[in-house]
Amino acid sequence: MRIIHTEAEFDGMASVVALGMFDGVHIGHQKLIRTAVRLAREQGAESVVCTFDRHPLSVICSDRAPKPLLSLPENLDRFDRLGADWALVKAFTPAFAATPPETFIAELVTALRVKAIVVGENYSFGAGGSGSADMIRDLSGALGYAAHVVPPVMDGDVMASSTYVRALLARGDVEHARRLLALSEDN
Repeated sequence: MRIIHTEAEFDGMASVVALGMFDGVHIGHQKLIRTAVRLAREQGAESVVCTFDRHPLSVICSDRAPKPLLSLPENLDRFDRLGADWALVKAFTPAFAATPPETFIAELVTALRVKAIVVGENYSFGAGGSGSADMIRDLSGALGYAAHVVPPVMDGDVMASSTYVRALLARGDVEHARRLLALSEDN
């Protein structure tokens, strides 16, 4: 897997991009990444996992920023083990945080020659978190990519999320959290 820090470094012919923070690469994140990898192979493109060098809250509201579940190098290793061809690790800065969501997607699509974008149902992005999975769908026709919104991966009746994993750890349920963070073959 190649690791890049700007879209300009991408030299592939076309891509399928998985978007998210991917903090800890739990079973829900794994589903998104595997979907992008599968779609890229089906379309003769390369899979790109787009993430950030730090949690967005560390820039937007540092006192609310959660402790990372795994380090960036550990997450990158997981992207590689899940079959990603590229990891785009964007610097999350105040200027980037102010980017309108439509601008972010349009620039990403152009620079990475995007054939498809894969996100989760609860994905938010862009200035003020104003972009959503619905926006990814809405922009797809005009920008010429396919939108794939992956339904939540459930752990019983609770959606697998980084917040949920942190809650498990906070109450001492380390084994349960470990199961959600384990690389699995079936999601």
